[in-house]
Amino acid sequence: MPVTPEELIRVLALLAEEEKLRVAVKETLKGGAMAGTGAVIGGFLGGPVGIAVGGFAGTMTARWYGKGKCREVSDIITQLDKEKRDELHREYLPILNDYEQENGTSLNHKLTMDGELRERMLTTLKLFLQNNLKETLLDSHLERGKAD
Repeated sequence: MPVTPEELIRVLALLAEEEKLRVAVKETLKGGAMAGTGAVIGGFLGGPVGIAVGGFAGTMTARWYGKGKCREVSDIITQLDKEKRDELHREYLPILNDYEQENGTSLNHKLTMDGELRERMLTTLKLFLQNNLKETLLDSHLERGKAD
C-alpha cells in the first residue's frame, strides 16, 4: 500500500524538525501601522522634518518588534486542512513512485540512508511552502550557525 497523505505529513514534519525549517510570521500590517503612526506623530510635533524622523523611528520600532518572529514548518504542515494535505501529497507522488515506498516508516528509513531522496523531499517541501502557501522560509543554515 502506498504512503498515505497522513504518513507523508508525519515524515515531512520529522524532516522539517531535523532541518530546523522555519517561516517568517507575517507582520506587514502591524509594521506599516507602526511606521505610519510614527510619521503622523512626528509630523504633528516637528513638521516636515518630524515626518521623516517619526517615520524612521516607527519603521525601526516595527523592525525590532517583528525580529525573530517565526513558525516551525512542522507545525504548519501538521495543521494543514485535508485539501492542502492532499495537494501536498500529489506534489510528492512522482518522488514516492520513483522510490516505491510502502509506508511512512520505510520512507523515513530511506530518508536517513539516501541523501538524494532527502534533498528532493526538502526541495519539494520548500517549493510547496513558497508557491502554494505563500510562506517565506528563513535560512535554516544561517540559524544553525548562530546556535553552534
